Amino acid sequence: MGILHRKSWRVWGAFLLAAALLASLVSCAFSGLEESFTEAFGLHFLKEEEAPVKVTFAAAGDNLIHSSIYKGACTGAGYDFSPVYEEISDFISSFDIAFVNQETPLGAEDFSGYPRFCSPFEVADALAGAGFDVVNLANNHMLDRGAAGLRRTREYLENTVELVVGGDAGGYRILERQGIKIAFLAYTYSTNCDDNIEVPRISEERIRREVTAARAAADLVFVSMHWGIEYDIGEYVECFHPTTAQIQMAELLTELGADVIIGTHPHVLEGVEWKTASDGHKTLVVYSLGNLVSNMRFDKTVLGGILTLDIIKDKDYTYIDGAQIYPVVCHYSTAYTGHKIYFLRDYTEELAKTHGTCQHQNEIPFCRETLLLYYENNIPPEFRPEHYA
Repeated sequence: MGILHRKSWRVWGAFLLAAALLASLVSCAFSGLEESFTEAFGLHFLKEEEAPVKVTFAAAGDNLIHSSIYKGACTGAGYDFSPVYEEISDFISSFDIAFVNQETPLGAEDFSGYPRFCSPFEVADALAGAGFDVVNLANNHMLDRGAAGLRRTREYLENTVELVVGGDAGGYRILERQGIKIAFLAYTYSTNCDDNIEVPRISEERIRREVTAARAAADLVFVSMHWGIEYDIGEYVECFHPTTAQIQMAELLTELGADVIIGTHPHVLEGVEWKTASDGHKTLVVYSLGNLVSNMRFDKTVLGGILTLDIIKDKDYTYIDGAQIYPVVCHYSTAYTGHKIYFLRDYTEELAKTHGTCQHQNEIPFCRETLLLYYENNIPPEFRPEHYA
């Protein structure tokens, strides 16, 4: 290639400048006229569409701290509950948002178990450390220590996790991830001890008002429902059905436009399904996730579930996809110590043989197959993840 002289550079530079100006003018002229030029000249203009946004979500059931659990977490200088959650913490932490129902009020002293609970503040620290971002307080035990106990619990959690819901009469709370706004609401059928502070109770009028307001303020609405009846230990039951009242309330929430219903309180896994409103809107209903942690003595109560799903937002709308229920087992020894949560897939037959529930008169022998039976009889195949056991 020959070397360009100074004059050649000036000519070449003028040419390049003219070409740039022409390209700019053509671009401006074509702006907004793609269809006309396509018809006239057969030109096609490709627009790069924005990729859908995905936010991952997980939810666990009742974090029910019986006295044997906090006694086992005592270190002498305080309490450390982190070992209880260490087998699931990496999994929970991997989600953009993780929810749990904190079943017992928290405090700094005078701890107690059933029937009027109070658990150490360090429970909240362990939940946060395990990856939980959203904590629900709307349940029947949350006023076990009265208004002061609820207030202490709420204030400590508000300084520990990202969002607390169900601890007052304030209605919905919004959590935002990647531009997606999710409104959380929570209700309980009752509280065991009433006081002059309101934990949101299940009320059709209230739910209609608050879910409608949340629907207008957010992309999605997630509702925690502490409802139903506790497990029946009087007879052998493999499948735990929601009550008529639960089904009717789920239908109301579906018609109101709720996107996900997270059920707690029965202490066993109940079914999960999609419901469809009259306008075609679909709602994911999880009737009960069972226990995450407890010292309940019967085999059906040591099996819980962790709900996982994807929240997808594209240019048109936001929706739920890929809902699954992972089975988990709360293990404790025959001395009612060493409480720890395992995924059922990681729970060995050797561990099952040492479980404290073996000391009790269960309807069928306690083993992995018993836990698998309860899971498969209550969770439909479409909601079972691969390798769940």
